[in-house]
Amino acid sequence: MLYEVTHFIKDRLPWLWEIIERINSGLFLLRYRKGIRKIPAILSSFSNGKFIVSLATENDSNAMSQFFLEQPKEAYTFFQPHAFDCYSLVKLIKRSSFLMFLVKDGDKIVGYFFLRCFADGKAFKGRIVDYRCRNQGIAKLMGNIINEIVIKLKLRLFTTISPENYASLASTKAVNDIKIVRTLDNGYYYIECTPKKQTE
Repeated sequence: MLYEVTHFIKDRLPWLWEIIERINSGLFLLRYRKGIRKIPAILSSFSNGKFIVSLATENDSNAMSQFFLEQPKEAYTFFQPHAFDCYSLVKLIKRSSFLMFLVKDGDKIVGYFFLRCFADGKAFKGRIVDYRCRNQGIAKLMGNIINEIVIKLKLRLFTTISPENYASLASTKAVNDIKIVRTLDNGYYYIECTPKKQTE
């Protein structure tokens, strides 16, 4: 019910949603400030000779917008978490409760993932890999990083996945034990994800 109410407010009452987002962001930062400070070290521990993982900054907004623009239309069949223009991205980057991450190969963005967090201890994840860089372990890398972050911050992790999105279901199961909480009105599964032991 809470998920449906949240999306109703977001879609129908954007001004109220903005107020709620600001309040949630402040409360989340207040509760999880110490945990958030640990994130750069977590990202550094997962970065290797090929891929560098970092928190997105305002300076990344142009490159992020271009990254989203370059992805094929079918990449957004199931992935529509937010707008992809520079203004919207900067707005989200500034929000303490919306943690945005980039995977780079050199200076090129090859993956994007996020955690939309709530002050009550819940977080929702999303991720996308550059269509030109699939099957290189990037999705699993992002999944393992998300798991490490939610463990450190002691967050409960959720996601929504269409039963027709076989790739997303498979990649989620690769790093998480999943529990389908319920099926939403739009047919998507509302899933709680429990981190598995880190996999290479």
